[in-house]
Amino acid sequence: MLTAQQVLDTTFTATKFREGYDVEQVDIYLDDVSATLKAYEAGGRPGTGLLTSVEARDARFSATKWREGYDVTEVDDLIDAIVGTLQSYEARPTPAPHPTGAVSDAVGQQDTTATPSAATGDGTRPLGIHDLTTQLQYARVRANGSDRLVVLLPDGSTAHVTALEAGPHGITLRTAP
Repeated sequence: MLTAQQVLDTTFTATKFREGYDVEQVDIYLDDVSATLKAYEAGGRPGTGLLTSVEARDARFSATKWREGYDVTEVDDLIDAIVGTLQSYEARPTPAPHPTGAVSDAVGQQDTTATPSAATGDGTRPLGIHDLTTQLQYARVRANGSDRLVVLLPDGSTAHVTALEAGPHGITLRTAP
């Protein structure tokens, strides 16, 4: 499986007088892939705004011939490896919901029902500020710089975050449909 760092460290043979892929488009794609892999490495789950294996496979880039591009075969080989890695992450089981089926009353406190391995942000215990901030940064990259924050509600609908309030029991997000 590929890591986010391996994707960022990848270099390709430059093309100039033969067909290649547009450098800027490939670099943007690899940034998206890297952000997705970082989120998975931090415990992210499929369906949370991450790049999917299908989206990764279906990526298309403009061809170059008389200007510098990336070697087509090398990029296509990396895409195959990326798709395989994303499929592995997508095939992992989704964590079980909270035992009570409801949000814990202990907002801002450690969830004692979570296992020690849950510190990775896998949805079984509340995220700390650092983890939340990191995941929001990756999500912002994936959303092409959008600053809009949308939350997925338990009933499957979404709501826009309209305000953030800090209090003695933690941080509260106010939402509107």
